[in-house]
Amino acid sequence: MPTEYAWFLPTGQYGDGHKINAKVAERPPTVEYLSEVARAAEGAGFVNLLVPTGTHCMDGWVMSAAIAERTDKIKFCVAFRPGLMSPVLTAQQAATFDIITGGRLTVNVVTGSTAVDQKRYGDYLNHDERYARTDEFLDIVKSVWRGEGPVDHKGDLYEVEGAVIYAKPVNKPYPPIYLGASSDAGRRCGARHADVHMMWTGEVEEAAQDAEDMKKRAAEFGRADEITLGLRMHIVCRETKAEARRAAEAMIEGTDISNIQVWSDMRNKTESEGQRRMNALGARDSLWVTDTLWMGVNAVRAGAGATLVGTPDMVAGALREYVEAGCGTFILSGWPHLEEAEIFGREVMPLLKDTEPVVL
Repeated sequence: MPTEYAWFLPTGQYGDGHKINAKVAERPPTVEYLSEVARAAEGAGFVNLLVPTGTHCMDGWVMSAAIAERTDKIKFCVAFRPGLMSPVLTAQQAATFDIITGGRLTVNVVTGSTAVDQKRYGDYLNHDERYARTDEFLDIVKSVWRGEGPVDHKGDLYEVEGAVIYAKPVNKPYPPIYLGASSDAGRRCGARHADVHMMWTGEVEEAAQDAEDMKKRAAEFGRADEITLGLRMHIVCRETKAEARRAAEAMIEGTDISNIQVWSDMRNKTESEGQRRMNALGARDSLWVTDTLWMGVNAVRAGAGATLVGTPDMVAGALREYVEAGCGTFILSGWPHLEEAEIFGREVMPLLKDTEPVVL
C-alpha cells in the first residue's frame, strides 16, 4: 500500500522556532518564511502540507493561495470548519483553489475544537450536533463538486435549492477529504465521507485497532477500500539517540508559563476524544511511552502531543511499525519546521522506500 508523507505549515500566532509556545515568535508566520518551509518540505519529498484552522492562526485559504504561487508541486491540505460558511460557498471556494493550483488541493474537515474557540466563532452546537452538521454539510459539498446539480437539499441544518457552481474541481470526483475524529460520532462521519481518516498518534497497538475499526465502519457504506487511516505526529531526528532526546527536551524548556496555563485550560476542558487520549498518554509516570514515543509536547500545549524521537533508523523503524499496523498517511511536524523538514528528507525519507512513499 502506498504511503503518503505530509508536513505541517506553522501559521499560528506563535510562529515557528526552536521553542514551543515562546512568548514572542522567533520566526513570525509571514508569507516569505512559510514559503521557505513549504519549499523545504517539497524538496524533502513530502507531498502535502497541512494548513491549520482556528482563531489562533492565519486564514488557511488565503495563506495557501499565497504560498501556492511560490511552490511547484506540493499539495495543500487546507483545514476548515463546517458551519462557519455555506456548504455551496465552500464548494465554490475550494473548487476555485483547486483550479488555480492545477489540482493541488486536499481538504481537512475540522468539525470542532475547544469550546473556547467554537464560541469565538459564534458556534454553540455540542459535540455530536457538530458531527451531524458535518455529515449534512459534506453531503451537499460533494454533490455540488460532482456536478450532480442543480442540487436540492432540505435537512435538519441546511436547506439549499438549485445549488450548482460553474467552477468544478480538477480532482475527480472531488479533492481528497481528510477528516479527523476519535469519538464514535466522529468515526461514523469519517466512515461515510473521509478518504483519509486522521487521528492523533498513540501507541502502535491502538493505531492497529483504529485502522481495523475504521475499515469495518467504512464497509457498512461500501467504502472499505476507499478509506485510509492517517496519523498526526511530531518528529525529532538527530544523529544519536542522546542528541535527539536533548533536542526534544530543549523544545519545551523555558516555555512561557502563561501560555502553558491557557493551553492547559483548553486541554483539560476539552470535548475532544482525541485530546482525552493524548492526555491519558501524557499522564503516565514517564513522558516516554516507548523508546521513541515521547509526550513532552502534550505537557505544554493542546492538540497533537505525540513525538517520535531518535536516530534516523529509530524514527524510520517506528514509522514502519505504524505502516504495518494499517496507517497509510502521516502528517508530520517539528521545531523549527524548516530545518526538521530538511533533516527528515535527507536522513529518514531514504530509509522509508520499502513503505512505497507517494511521490509528486
